[in-house]
Amino acid sequence: MNPNLPLLYVEGRDDKWAILNLLQRHGVDCVEQTRSFNVNTSEGLNDEKTESVEALLEGMDFAIRQSRGRPTGFVFDADQNLSSRWHSIVEHLKKTGFECPTSPVASGTVLTANIQGVSTTVGVWLMPNNADKGMLEDFLTDLVKEGDQLLAHARTATDEAIRIDRQFPIVQRSKAVIHTWLAWQEKPGLPFGTAITAHYLSHDTPTALAFVNWFRKLFGMKASVVS
Repeated sequence: MNPNLPLLYVEGRDDKWAILNLLQRHGVDCVEQTRSFNVNTSEGLNDEKTESVEALLEGMDFAIRQSRGRPTGFVFDADQNLSSRWHSIVEHLKKTGFECPTSPVASGTVLTANIQGVSTTVGVWLMPNNADKGMLEDFLTDLVKEGDQLLAHARTATDEAIRIDRQFPIVQRSKAVIHTWLAWQEKPGLPFGTAITAHYLSHDTPTALAFVNWFRKLFGMKASVVS
């Protein structure tokens, strides 16, 4: 991995591969040896080498200062309270020297500040869409073709499992739904990134396009959509 490239930080491996494969569908070179950016998970930002939103938050200051002026992006799950998550992000960005809006920008937040005498750009995307509570899995569910009957059935089946004896935290309902839906595809249970490459999940929904546009703006890349 080239240490001199701009960096995108995400919470975990699912986020990393889903994003890379989505960007690949849009013509962005995501081959590790030739791409013009790197993607790191939060485990590289803490001594315990664990993936977590806390690690990503606590590592923001270090990541930004280590960027030496290169653009740096962060992708967080909004989880159950978008306002609370944004407040936590803002607290860390302010410590580094950024002035932040009171709420995330709908199209994805991109900020510039002078850090240690260097003009530095930072971007933040809150899954799923900078406006609603949720997580990566909600973003991916939005990539399912509109009107898909199996998705409706996956939601019904998940709710029935919750009623009977669900074993997962209720806040992770969207994870259960998308994994259930993936289990019913031609090749059951593909990982998120592979499901995007296989065209089970779309690349051109409004939410997907907004994310890719934010990424391109942050890293200064031209648009080039492929199927």
